[in-house]
Amino acid sequence: MASVKTERRLFGTDGIRGVANRAPMDASTALRLGQAAGRFFGRGTHRHRVVIGKD
Repeated sequence: MASVKTERRLFGTDGIRGVANRAPMDASTALRLGQAAGRFFGRGTHRHRVVIGKD
């Protein structure tokens, strides 16, 4: 049987996924993602809506 390599991904079709406080979704990664989102959504003159959820 051939082995299949599975890859963990943080970004999915429904947003960013990961277990909190475990690599790679640790505090440093969450901070950098938040800063990048703030810069991105802070551009322009129109308002942006951001939804943060938990499941």
